[in-house]
Amino acid sequence: MTLNQLESFVVLAQRLNFTQAADDLFISQPALSRMISALEQELGLKLFYRSSRSVSLTPAGRAFAQECPHILDNCRAGVDAALLAQQGYRGDVTVGILRDTFDASAVRIHQRMAEEYPKIHLTFQEYSHSDLVRSLLAGELDAIINTGEALSPEDTDSIILRRDRQCAVVPTGSPLARMRSLRMEDLRDENFVVMSRTSSLPGYGLVWKMAADAGFMPKVVAEANYVPSLLMLVACGVGVSTLTDNLEYLSQEMVSFIPLVGVPLSCHSFAWSRDNQNPSLPFLLELVRRMAGQGGR
Repeated sequence: MTLNQLESFVVLAQRLNFTQAADDLFISQPALSRMISALEQELGLKLFYRSSRSVSLTPAGRAFAQECPHILDNCRAGVDAALLAQQGYRGDVTVGILRDTFDASAVRIHQRMAEEYPKIHLTFQEYSHSDLVRSLLAGELDAIINTGEALSPEDTDSIILRRDRQCAVVPTGSPLARMRSLRMEDLRDENFVVMSRTSSLPGYGLVWKMAADAGFMPKVVAEANYVPSLLMLVACGVGVSTLTDNLEYLSQEMVSFIPLVGVPLSCHSFAWSRDNQNPSLPFLLELVRRMAGQGGR
């Protein structure tokens, strides 16, 4: 049963005249007759009484005629939905975010997507830092909002949302807390609390890299799986750490964030795999580019 057959049936049911219905449909009368006969045969129903002088609906034809407009409307809506999905205007996009932070940029992106592309369902899934990157590269996510160093440009691309300053995180009672800024070498003799390798390999590695660039090896005395846990350990005086300034809101003023000079800023970026085939993703990327002020790059 095709849409042409249903539309032809509806026109004939209204006209009850093969010649007039064929004219309305811009087809020949024999073609219309064959189409209706094929429809009746497929349905196993007699839809019309035919004679040399008149055409009328059978009881089955009258019942079918009442339902056909709804069937056609649903079919057309389905085709429209499929077309939107094929073009990317309708669909689902899944973006990975860090599990233990409140990301205001993610909220703004979600709000703008809902306003501009209401047929595209944007979902966030939370991960540890290490799993966030792994899941993107494994094709489990359409994109991620990532912090730290940029991913390999061979497989991924990214849009810089902002750049965050690296800070030394110290107990409020520490003499270091009174400093306006610090250098990494100022932390040479301190005990360190760091993110664990399993939860944030990039974060763990960054501490060691910054210390190596400053000419020392950090004395790591504790590891944390979550940023709030790391901050709590620092507040308890276990050691110092390093985090970006955008996470200061989590400290509840129980630790001090002191800007680190002489170290690179941390990129807060929206990253995706270049071979991603989700037709809805380009609309999200175009919106994120506009929000980041990068135009059509």
